[in-house]
Amino acid sequence: MSSFRSRMGRSGVPAGGPMNRGVSRRAAVPRRARLTGPAFLASVLLAVAACDGGGSSESPESAGSPDRPLAEGLALLPDEPELRRHLLVSDLERLRRAYPEPKERRAAFLGVWLPDALVGAGDSLWRKSFGLRLDEVSSFASAGFHPAELTVAEGEFSPARIRRALKRSGYRAARRIMMRGADGSIDASTAAGRLSLSALNRVRPSPTRVTAASTSELLRATKSPSTTLAADRDFAAAADALDPITSAVLLDANLIQPPSGAPTPIITAFPAGLLAVGVDDRGPLRRTIKVALVYENSDQARADAELIERDLPSTRLPGAPSTTFADLAPEWRVDAHDRAVVVSALLPPYGNPGIWRSLVDRGDLAVLVRPGG
Repeated sequence: MSSFRSRMGRSGVPAGGPMNRGVSRRAAVPRRARLTGPAFLASVLLAVAACDGGGSSESPESAGSPDRPLAEGLALLPDEPELRRHLLVSDLERLRRAYPEPKERRAAFLGVWLPDALVGAGDSLWRKSFGLRLDEVSSFASAGFHPAELTVAEGEFSPARIRRALKRSGYRAARRIMMRGADGSIDASTAAGRLSLSALNRVRPSPTRVTAASTSELLRATKSPSTTLAADRDFAAAADALDPITSAVLLDANLIQPPSGAPTPIITAFPAGLLAVGVDDRGPLRRTIKVALVYENSDQARADAELIERDLPSTRLPGAPSTTFADLAPEWRVDAHDRAVVVSALLPPYGNPGIWRSLVDRGDLAVLVRPGG
């Protein structure tokens, strides 16, 4: 399994500079870079271009956008050990409704974290190699690291086109599944294979869903899972705390590490087991960063909520020590929801929608994660 930092380094966006130096804090807690390699930037720009041609022109208020995209995404993923440490969920149709104009949509799309199976889906090479187009995807849920990844994409697809493209790329058909190579292997002979790692080794296309996996076992597990990650109490708590969300990552909290050698004051008293981070993007004036920490019990959550509310705005980012959290957004709200703490901030108008990804990949959120004993 590749390291978290190397895996993340290919899939991030540059951190924005200080956006607002005013600080406004709630008086009380309610009781209830490293990132931009050339290959990734190219794939993001192509993916954004692909999204310009699709999507509804309805406003988010007039359309019936789901209120629980994260919970619905978790329900697509089987509860397998390899999938529990790193999950990505996005509702692309929700983003398209919020941004009917292509120019604004291009900027907003930088807030979406694509999995390996879709990282180049806006590129003609991806369509030629795999038959996949990002503008056909309405939502996706993905989990795991190479060499054990799984992605379930929902939308409107052409299974025949996908099968033809995969056959040209050397895949073989086994009933309704297209397969290449050994479990967890990489096709290093092509650019598309190197970008996707093992994420598209096994593909099961249908008109409304494409399921892709690194291994045959993971693909089989999606067919009729006995239990999904939505039934896990920690993941369910994170979804309850974070939804509604446009794009999010859920992580084993131990994966969050500060930059090497950077001073990192930890402002919490208890170890969280799960960290969920994302953006709720309803338009350029309504972009909200959300962070959820899931604890062993509600007492720990309430205690750490008070500490976070008190100390987070003035805390410096370990990966950008000249910047505090208050520089990123004028007000950070902290709420305790049962076993979870939710930290949220409305970004300044037209603020960088991808800043949440920078906070994760750069290790800035390590200030919230106390290592377990």
